[in-house]
Amino acid sequence: MSEILKSALVVTAIPASVHGVVSRLQSAGCRLDFVANLDQVIDISSEEHPDIVIFAPSISEIHGNWFDSLQEDRSFRQVVDAHRLILIADNLSATVAITLFRLGVADIWSTSLQQTELEASISRIEGDMRSLEKLNAYGRQLEMANLELEQSLDTLRQDQVAGLEVQKNLMPESPLTFGDYEISHSVTPSLYLSGDFVGYNFVLGRYLLFYFADVSGHGASSAFVTVLLRFMIGRVIRRHITENDHRALQNAPEGLLEHINNQILATGLGKHLTMVAGSVDTHTSMMRYVVGAQLPRPILICDGKASYLPGKGKPVGIFEQASWQVEEMQLPERCALVLLSDGVFDLVPDKDLAAKEKTLLNYLANSSENTQSLKKALSIEVSHEPQDDMSMCLLTRGM
Repeated sequence: MSEILKSALVVTAIPASVHGVVSRLQSAGCRLDFVANLDQVIDISSEEHPDIVIFAPSISEIHGNWFDSLQEDRSFRQVVDAHRLILIADNLSATVAITLFRLGVADIWSTSLQQTELEASISRIEGDMRSLEKLNAYGRQLEMANLELEQSLDTLRQDQVAGLEVQKNLMPESPLTFGDYEISHSVTPSLYLSGDFVGYNFVLGRYLLFYFADVSGHGASSAFVTVLLRFMIGRVIRRHITENDHRALQNAPEGLLEHINNQILATGLGKHLTMVAGSVDTHTSMMRYVVGAQLPRPILICDGKASYLPGKGKPVGIFEQASWQVEEMQLPERCALVLLSDGVFDLVPDKDLAAKEKTLLNYLANSSENTQSLKKALSIEVSHEPQDDMSMCLLTRGM
Protein backbone atom coordinates (compact mmCIF):
# COMPACT_ATOMS: atom_id res chain seq x y z
CA MET A 1 0.00 0.00 0.00
CA SER A 2 2.79 2.42 0.82
CA GLU A 3 6.39 2.89 -0.22
CA ILE A 4 6.91 5.92 2.00
CA LEU A 5 4.92 5.31 5.16
CA LYS A 6 6.95 2.62 6.96
CA SER A 7 6.28 3.18 10.66
CA ALA A 8 3.54 4.47 12.93
CA LEU A 9 3.30 5.13 16.64
CA VAL A 10 -0.11 4.41 18.15
CA VAL A 11 -1.08 6.41 21.25
CA THR A 12 -3.86 4.58 23.12
CA ALA A 13 -4.58 3.29 26.56
CA ILE A 14 -6.71 0.45 25.07
CA PRO A 15 -5.04 -1.10 21.98
CA ALA A 16 -8.04 -3.33 21.36
CA SER A 17 -10.18 -0.29 20.59
CA VAL A 18 -8.25 0.33 17.39
CA HIS A 19 -7.74 -3.28 16.37
CA GLY A 20 -9.35 -2.83 12.92
CA VAL A 21 -7.18 0.11 11.91
CA VAL A 22 -4.07 -1.50 13.37
CA SER A 23 -4.57 -4.76 11.52
CA ARG A 24 -5.02 -2.97 8.19
CA LEU A 25 -1.80 -1.00 8.71
CA GLN A 26 0.13 -4.10 9.74
CA SER A 27 -1.11 -6.06 6.75
CA ALA A 28 0.17 -3.20 4.55
CA GLY A 29 3.66 -3.68 5.99
CA CYS A 30 3.66 -0.71 8.36
CA ARG A 31 5.64 -1.25 11.58
CA LEU A 32 3.66 -0.23 14.68
CA ASP A 33 4.73 0.74 18.17
CA PHE A 34 2.43 1.59 21.06
CA VAL A 35 2.53 4.12 23.89
CA ALA A 36 -0.15 4.93 26.44
CA ASN A 37 -0.25 8.76 26.24
CA LEU A 38 0.99 11.79 24.32
CA ASP A 39 3.63 12.65 26.91
CA GLN A 40 5.58 9.54 25.90
CA VAL A 41 5.65 10.65 22.27
CA ILE A 42 7.65 13.75 23.19
CA ASP A 43 10.46 11.64 24.63
CA ILE A 44 11.02 9.68 21.41
CA SER A 45 14.46 10.28 19.92
CA SER A 46 15.03 11.50 16.37
CA GLU A 47 16.31 8.04 15.37
CA GLU A 48 12.96 6.49 16.36
CA HIS A 49 10.91 9.23 14.73
CA PRO A 50 7.77 7.57 13.25
CA ASP A 51 6.28 8.54 9.92
CA ILE A 52 2.91 9.17 11.58
CA VAL A 53 1.46 9.28 15.09
CA ILE A 54 -2.01 7.81 15.55
CA PHE A 55 -3.81 9.17 18.63
CA ALA A 56 -6.82 7.13 19.76
CA PRO A 57 -8.35 8.52 22.97
CA SER A 58 -10.67 6.12 24.78
CA ILE A 59 -14.41 6.66 24.96
CA SER A 60 -14.05 7.61 28.60
CA GLU A 61 -11.55 10.30 27.65
CA ILE A 62 -13.90 11.85 25.09
CA HIS A 63 -16.50 13.41 27.29
CA GLY A 64 -17.46 16.76 28.72
CA ASN A 65 -14.88 19.41 27.88
CA TRP A 66 -12.38 16.99 26.36
CA PHE A 67 -12.03 18.97 23.16
CA ASP A 68 -11.51 22.26 24.99
CA SER A 69 -8.88 20.73 27.24
CA LEU A 70 -7.16 19.13 24.23
CA GLN A 71 -6.63 22.54 22.66
CA GLU A 72 -4.88 23.68 25.83
CA ASP A 73 -2.91 20.45 26.22
CA ARG A 74 0.82 21.28 25.90
CA SER A 75 1.75 17.72 24.93
CA PHE A 76 -0.85 17.71 22.17
CA ARG A 77 0.54 20.95 20.72
CA GLN A 78 4.11 19.65 20.85
CA VAL A 79 3.18 16.39 19.11
CA VAL A 80 1.22 18.22 16.40
CA ASP A 81 4.19 20.53 15.79
CA ALA A 82 6.71 17.67 15.58
CA HIS A 83 4.73 14.85 13.89
CA ARG A 84 1.96 14.07 11.43
CA LEU A 85 -0.81 13.34 13.91
CA ILE A 86 -3.88 11.32 12.96
CA LEU A 87 -6.78 11.33 15.42
CA ILE A 88 -9.08 8.30 15.71
CA ALA A 89 -12.48 9.33 16.99
CA ASP A 90 -16.11 8.70 16.08
CA ASN A 91 -19.01 11.09 15.83
CA LEU A 92 -17.06 14.34 15.90
CA SER A 93 -19.01 17.39 14.75
CA ALA A 94 -17.94 19.25 11.65
CA THR A 95 -17.00 22.28 13.76
CA VAL A 96 -14.72 20.20 15.99
CA ALA A 97 -13.16 18.46 12.97
CA ILE A 98 -12.41 21.77 11.23
CA THR A 99 -10.84 23.16 14.38
CA LEU A 100 -8.68 20.05 14.74
CA PHE A 101 -7.41 20.45 11.19
CA ARG A 102 -6.65 24.10 11.89
CA LEU A 103 -4.67 23.00 14.95
CA GLY A 104 -2.49 20.85 12.70
CA VAL A 105 -4.06 17.37 12.78
CA ALA A 106 -3.18 15.57 9.52
CA ASP A 107 -6.39 13.52 9.31
CA ILE A 108 -9.28 12.10 11.36
CA TRP A 109 -10.10 8.40 11.15
CA SER A 110 -13.10 6.57 12.51
CA THR A 111 -12.74 3.23 14.29
CA SER A 112 -14.69 1.65 11.43
CA LEU A 113 -12.38 3.03 8.75
CA GLN A 114 -12.60 0.96 5.54
CA GLN A 115 -9.62 -0.17 3.50
CA THR A 116 -10.32 2.20 0.59
CA GLU A 117 -10.70 5.14 2.99
CA LEU A 118 -7.45 4.20 4.72
CA GLU A 119 -5.58 3.99 1.40
CA ALA A 120 -6.96 7.37 0.28
CA SER A 121 -5.89 8.97 3.55
CA ILE A 122 -2.44 7.40 3.38
CA SER A 123 -2.07 8.60 -0.21
CA ARG A 124 -2.84 12.17 0.86
CA ILE A 125 -0.40 11.95 3.75
CA GLU A 126 2.31 10.56 1.45
CA GLY A 127 1.73 13.46 -0.93
CA ASP A 128 2.25 15.85 1.95
CA MET A 129 5.40 13.96 2.97
CA ARG A 130 6.79 14.17 -0.57
CA SER A 131 6.04 17.89 -0.75
CA LEU A 132 7.62 18.48 2.64
CA GLU A 133 10.70 16.48 1.71
CA LYS A 134 11.09 18.50 -1.50
CA LEU A 135 10.62 21.68 0.49
CA ASN A 136 13.20 20.60 3.06
CA ALA A 137 15.63 19.59 0.31
CA TYR A 138 15.11 22.94 -1.38
CA GLY A 139 15.59 24.67 1.96
CA ARG A 140 18.87 22.81 2.50
CA GLN A 141 20.04 23.70 -1.01
CA LEU A 142 19.04 27.33 -0.46
CA GLU A 143 20.82 27.42 2.89
CA MET A 144 23.95 25.96 1.30
CA ALA A 145 23.71 28.41 -1.61
CA ASN A 146 23.28 31.31 0.80
CA LEU A 147 26.29 30.12 2.78
CA GLU A 148 28.41 29.86 -0.36
CA LEU A 149 27.15 33.26 -1.50
CA GLU A 150 27.99 34.82 1.86
CA GLN A 151 31.47 33.29 1.70
CA SER A 152 31.90 34.61 -1.85
CA LEU A 153 30.70 38.05 -0.77
CA ASP A 154 33.13 38.01 2.16
CA THR A 155 35.96 37.12 -0.21
CA LEU A 156 34.85 39.78 -2.67
CA ARG A 157 34.56 42.33 0.13
CA GLN A 158 38.07 41.51 1.32
CA ASP A 159 39.36 41.78 -2.24
CA GLN A 160 37.59 45.11 -2.69
CA VAL A 161 39.01 46.48 0.56
CA ALA A 162 42.49 45.31 -0.44
CA GLY A 163 42.02 46.88 -3.87
CA LEU A 164 40.89 50.13 -2.27
CA GLU A 165 44.08 50.25 -0.22
CA VAL A 166 46.13 49.67 -3.38
CA GLN A 167 44.27 52.49 -5.13
CA LYS A 168 44.77 54.84 -2.18
CA ASN A 169 48.49 54.10 -2.12
CA LEU A 170 48.74 54.86 -5.83
CA MET A 171 47.11 58.25 -5.38
CA PRO A 172 49.48 61.21 -4.97
CA GLU A 173 50.07 63.11 -1.76
CA SER A 174 47.33 65.69 -1.20
CA PRO A 175 47.81 68.60 -1.02
CA LEU A 176 51.15 68.99 -2.78
CA THR A 177 52.76 72.45 -2.73
CA PHE A 178 55.51 73.93 -4.91
CA GLY A 179 56.17 77.67 -4.66
CA ASP A 180 52.86 79.50 -5.09
CA TYR A 181 51.27 76.42 -6.69
CA GLU A 182 49.24 73.87 -4.80
CA ILE A 183 47.41 70.83 -6.13
CA SER A 184 45.02 68.53 -4.27
CA HIS A 185 42.31 66.01 -5.00
CA SER A 186 39.33 64.12 -3.61
CA VAL A 187 37.78 60.83 -4.79
CA THR A 188 34.38 59.61 -3.54
CA PRO A 189 33.72 56.16 -5.08
CA SER A 190 30.21 54.82 -5.64
CA LEU A 191 31.55 51.36 -4.70
CA TYR A 192 34.64 50.27 -2.80
CA LEU A 193 36.77 50.80 -5.86
CA SER A 194 36.70 53.78 -8.18
CA GLY A 195 36.96 54.15 -11.93
CA ASP A 196 38.19 57.72 -11.39
CA PHE A 197 41.86 58.42 -10.94
CA VAL A 198 44.02 61.48 -10.31
CA GLY A 199 47.76 61.80 -10.69
CA TYR A 200 50.23 64.68 -10.40
CA ASN A 201 53.98 65.22 -9.93
CA PHE A 202 56.47 68.09 -9.62
CA VAL A 203 59.50 67.06 -11.66
CA LEU A 204 62.96 68.48 -12.28
CA GLY A 205 62.18 71.32 -9.86
CA ARG A 206 60.14 73.11 -12.52
CA TYR A 207 57.29 71.21 -14.12
CA LEU A 208 53.93 70.30 -12.62
CA LEU A 209 52.42 67.35 -14.48
CA PHE A 210 48.84 66.29 -13.81
CA TYR A 211 46.14 64.07 -15.24
CA PHE A 212 42.53 63.32 -14.37
CA ALA A 213 40.78 60.23 -15.75
CA ASP A 214 37.32 58.66 -15.60
CA VAL A 215 37.24 55.03 -16.76
CA SER A 216 33.98 53.68 -18.18
CA GLY A 217 31.92 51.50 -15.87
CA HIS A 218 32.27 50.93 -12.14
CA GLY A 219 33.94 48.61 -9.69
CA ALA A 220 36.93 46.32 -9.96
CA SER A 221 37.32 46.15 -13.76
CA SER A 222 37.41 49.94 -14.06
CA ALA A 223 39.71 50.21 -11.04
CA PHE A 224 42.17 47.80 -12.68
CA VAL A 225 42.40 50.15 -15.66
CA THR A 226 43.23 53.06 -13.32
CA VAL A 227 46.12 51.01 -11.94
CA LEU A 228 47.27 50.26 -15.48
CA LEU A 229 46.98 53.95 -16.33
CA ARG A 230 49.04 54.92 -13.28
CA PHE A 231 51.91 52.67 -14.36
CA MET A 232 51.76 53.69 -18.02
CA ILE A 233 52.04 57.39 -17.19
CA GLY A 234 54.53 56.74 -14.39
CA ARG A 235 56.81 54.95 -16.85
CA VAL A 236 56.73 57.92 -19.24
CA ILE A 237 57.47 60.43 -16.46
CA ARG A 238 60.33 58.33 -15.06
CA ARG A 239 61.93 58.21 -18.51
CA HIS A 240 61.78 62.00 -18.83
CA ILE A 241 63.26 62.43 -15.34
CA THR A 242 66.01 59.87 -15.94
CA GLU A 243 66.95 61.47 -19.25
CA ASN A 244 66.60 65.01 -17.80
CA ASP A 245 64.48 65.71 -20.86
CA HIS A 246 63.40 69.36 -20.45
CA ARG A 247 62.33 69.57 -24.07
CA ALA A 248 59.82 66.73 -23.70
CA LEU A 249 58.48 68.23 -20.47
CA GLN A 250 58.10 71.66 -22.08
CA ASN A 251 55.99 70.03 -24.81
CA ALA A 252 54.01 67.83 -22.43
CA PRO A 253 51.35 66.48 -22.59
CA GLU A 254 51.92 66.21 -26.32
CA GLY A 255 51.53 62.61 -27.49
CA LEU A 256 50.46 61.33 -24.06
CA LEU A 257 46.83 60.53 -24.89
CA GLU A 258 47.87 58.94 -28.19
CA HIS A 259 50.27 56.66 -26.26
CA ILE A 260 47.62 55.73 -23.68
CA ASN A 261 45.04 55.17 -26.44
CA ASN A 262 47.28 52.62 -28.16
CA GLN A 263 48.07 50.87 -24.88
CA ILE A 264 44.39 50.61 -23.83
CA LEU A 265 43.35 49.28 -27.25
CA ALA A 266 46.15 46.69 -27.10
CA THR A 267 44.84 45.27 -23.82
CA GLY A 268 41.54 44.26 -25.43
CA LEU A 269 39.69 44.96 -22.18
CA GLY A 270 36.86 46.80 -23.91
CA LYS A 271 37.34 49.78 -21.62
CA HIS A 272 37.67 53.43 -22.53
CA LEU A 273 38.15 56.61 -20.53
CA THR A 274 37.68 60.33 -20.60
CA MET A 275 40.70 62.31 -19.55
CA VAL A 276 42.36 65.66 -18.99
CA ALA A 277 46.16 65.81 -18.90
CA GLY A 278 48.30 68.87 -18.50
CA SER A 279 51.58 70.43 -17.52
CA VAL A 280 52.55 73.75 -15.97
CA ASP A 281 55.97 75.30 -16.40
CA THR A 282 56.25 77.02 -13.02
CA HIS A 283 59.06 79.28 -14.33
CA THR A 284 56.89 80.77 -17.07
CA SER A 285 53.40 79.97 -15.68
CA MET A 286 52.51 78.48 -19.06
CA MET A 287 49.95 75.69 -18.89
CA ARG A 288 49.53 73.17 -21.68
CA TYR A 289 46.67 70.69 -21.53
CA VAL A 290 44.66 68.27 -23.60
CA VAL A 291 41.03 67.18 -23.19
CA GLY A 292 39.78 63.72 -24.10
CA ALA A 293 35.94 63.99 -23.98
CA GLN A 294 36.00 64.92 -20.28
CA LEU A 295 32.75 66.37 -18.91
CA PRO A 296 32.47 68.76 -17.30
CA ARG A 297 35.25 70.57 -19.11
CA PRO A 298 38.15 72.06 -17.10
CA ILE A 299 37.03 75.13 -15.17
CA LEU A 300 39.25 78.17 -14.53
CA ILE A 301 38.30 80.44 -11.63
CA CYS A 302 39.79 83.93 -11.49
CA ASP A 303 38.62 87.09 -9.68
CA GLY A 304 35.37 85.43 -8.58
CA LYS A 305 34.43 84.36 -12.12
CA ALA A 306 34.34 80.74 -13.30
CA SER A 307 34.58 79.74 -16.96
CA TYR A 308 35.15 76.61 -18.99
CA LEU A 309 38.45 76.28 -20.78
CA PRO A 310 38.48 75.49 -24.51
CA GLY A 311 39.39 72.03 -25.63
CA LYS A 312 37.71 68.88 -26.82
CA GLY A 313 38.65 65.49 -28.15
CA LYS A 314 37.62 61.88 -28.48
CA PRO A 315 37.48 59.41 -25.56
CA VAL A 316 40.65 57.42 -25.05
CA GLY A 317 40.65 53.71 -25.88
CA ILE A 318 38.02 53.58 -28.64
CA PHE A 319 39.43 54.93 -31.90
CA GLU A 320 42.62 53.76 -33.55
CA GLN A 321 44.91 56.45 -34.97
CA ALA A 322 43.09 59.09 -32.89
CA SER A 323 44.87 62.36 -32.05
CA TRP A 324 44.28 65.16 -29.55
CA GLN A 325 45.04 68.85 -29.81
CA VAL A 326 47.13 70.45 -27.08
CA GLU A 327 45.77 73.76 -25.75
CA GLU A 328 48.00 76.40 -24.21
CA MET A 329 47.39 79.37 -21.88
CA GLN A 330 49.17 81.70 -19.49
CA LEU A 331 47.97 81.22 -15.92
CA PRO A 332 47.00 84.42 -14.01
CA GLU A 333 48.86 85.22 -10.79
CA ARG A 334 45.79 84.26 -8.71
CA CYS A 335 43.62 81.52 -10.13
CA ALA A 336 42.25 78.02 -9.63
CA LEU A 337 41.85 75.18 -12.10
CA VAL A 338 39.09 72.70 -11.22
CA LEU A 339 38.73 69.25 -12.78
CA LEU A 340 35.58 67.28 -12.02
CA SER A 341 34.29 63.82 -12.98
CA ASP A 342 30.88 63.45 -14.59
CA GLY A 343 29.53 61.91 -11.37
CA VAL A 344 29.40 65.46 -9.98
CA PHE A 345 26.70 66.29 -12.53
CA ASP A 346 24.31 64.01 -10.61
CA LEU A 347 24.40 66.54 -7.78
CA VAL A 348 23.35 69.45 -9.99
CA PRO A 349 19.53 69.72 -9.98
CA ASP A 350 19.10 70.96 -13.57
CA LYS A 351 17.95 68.48 -16.19
CA ASP A 352 19.76 69.41 -19.43
CA LEU A 353 23.52 69.58 -19.89
CA ALA A 354 23.72 73.29 -20.73
CA ALA A 355 21.80 74.26 -17.59
CA LYS A 356 23.93 71.94 -15.46
CA GLU A 357 27.13 73.49 -16.82
CA LYS A 358 25.87 77.00 -16.08
CA THR A 359 24.75 76.10 -12.56
CA LEU A 360 28.08 74.41 -11.89
CA LEU A 361 29.95 77.61 -12.69
CA ASN A 362 27.74 79.51 -10.24
CA TYR A 363 28.46 76.92 -7.55
CA LEU A 364 32.22 77.18 -7.97
CA ALA A 365 32.82 80.87 -8.67
CA ASN A 366 33.63 81.67 -5.03
CA SER A 367 34.44 78.22 -3.67
CA SER A 368 37.90 77.37 -4.92
CA GLU A 369 40.11 77.85 -1.84
CA ASN A 370 40.56 74.10 -1.29
CA THR A 371 38.92 70.73 -1.98
CA GLN A 372 36.83 71.00 1.20
CA SER A 373 35.23 74.23 -0.01
CA LEU A 374 34.59 72.59 -3.40
CA LYS A 375 32.99 69.56 -1.77
CA LYS A 376 30.83 71.81 0.39
CA ALA A 377 29.71 73.86 -2.62
CA LEU A 378 28.79 70.67 -4.49
CA SER A 379 27.24 68.93 -1.44
CA ILE A 380 29.56 65.96 -1.94
CA GLU A 381 30.14 65.49 1.79
CA VAL A 382 26.39 64.95 2.40
CA SER A 383 25.87 62.70 -0.60
CA HIS A 384 25.28 59.09 0.51
CA GLU A 385 25.59 56.14 -1.88
CA PRO A 386 26.37 58.22 -5.00
CA GLN A 387 25.20 56.81 -8.32
CA ASP A 388 28.61 57.40 -9.87
CA ASP A 389 32.16 58.06 -8.68
CA MET A 390 32.60 61.71 -7.73
CA SER A 391 36.13 63.06 -8.06
CA MET A 392 37.82 66.43 -8.21
CA CYS A 393 41.26 67.87 -8.67
CA LEU A 394 42.10 71.45 -7.69
CA LEU A 395 45.19 73.34 -8.88
CA THR A 396 45.66 76.81 -7.42
CA ARG A 397 48.18 79.55 -7.97
CA GLY A 398 48.75 82.41 -5.49
CA MET A 399 45.76 81.50 -3.31
